[in-house]
Amino acid sequence: MTRLKFSGAYVGLIVRGKTNETHEPGIMAQHADCILSNGSCVGFFGEGRSGSSGSSASSGVNMKGSVYDMDKLAQNRPYYTDGALAKGYGVVSGVLAIHVGEVAAKLFDAAWAATAVDPPVFWLAGANCSTRAAGVFKSAGILVGGIPGLDTPNNLFKQLATIYSAKSWSYYGYVGFEKTNSGHEVTIENVSV
Repeated sequence: MTRLKFSGAYVGLIVRGKTNETHEPGIMAQHADCILSNGSCVGFFGEGRSGSSGSSASSGVNMKGSVYDMDKLAQNRPYYTDGALAKGYGVVSGVLAIHVGEVAAKLFDAAWAATAVDPPVFWLAGANCSTRAAGVFKSAGILVGGIPGLDTPNNLFKQLATIYSAKSWSYYGYVGFEKTNSGHEVTIENVSV
């Protein structure tokens, strides 16, 4: 079991469905969430029409955008916050922890908070979870441009891993979050897939 304690100078990206460093999950088999500087998880989802993003909503149909914090994730996607449930459902994720410094980490947290106040529309193609995550990384000065190629969580993961190769660490397994005094500790039950 790997345990990650975010010290205020680290942020992270989680790609649901990414099983190892070279794995290329299918476009509809992945979702991007982020880890704030206190270890808490946050993500961007679409709601309405056919349900939440990742459901049977047809590509290109816009939905109401919503930012899910730890409480909303635990309620709507408990297998994204509870490692035992993730294992039970077979939800393996890739985690990229990035040392960005305290200033960028605070800007990252603030950008997610601002996105939660008035979330933009969610589109399955072009303005989705990875688009919004990349926008937050850009707002914090962690990225300078958009995602190269298709706007997918995995392409964002690879972009960040390349740019921050000396300041990032990747882990793969069943991801959970345990409450601490200052936020959350990320737990990863490692798997070999």
